[in-house]
Amino acid sequence: MAEMIIPYPQLQKILERTCELAVIKPRAEEMMEIVEKKLADLFEVAYENAKAERSDTIKMRHIPITKGFKNSLNLFRAVIEDEKVQIEPIRKFLLKKIPGDIPLEEDVVNELPIIAGTLFVLIGRVIKALHPEIKNVYPEHIEEAKKVLDYTL
Repeated sequence: MAEMIIPYPQLQKILERTCELAVIKPRAEEMMEIVEKKLADLFEVAYENAKAERSDTIKMRHIPITKGFKNSLNLFRAVIEDEKVQIEPIRKFLLKKIPGDIPLEEDVVNELPIIAGTLFVLIGRVIKALHPEIKNVYPEHIEEAKKVLDYTL
């Protein structure tokens, strides 16, 4: 199982506030596995973009963030301030997970926790879009969301 990069009680509140979904800890762990995979995918593309540009560092512009992703990013940012999510432990954890030979610019390092948390919210938003009537997250919902994100991110 994936390590919980944001404490589970806070993840529960974030998913409730951003998607009106309830998630038990094992489902949150499944969602975190997807977050880690999608984060790696985003940085694989960022690495390729930086290399193609012959950049010495990975910049925010190298990360393939869409308008929809930015909207979810702003939603996540607002909620974590209310929930008082500690960003520094998330940042330190994620820096160990990001592969690549090219260093990250400071603004990318600072945004890492927000990007990872936004991926979690995106999973919830996809689930809610596919099943607007549900309240509780089940494994089949997570699998559907994973497929959608695999096609789109």
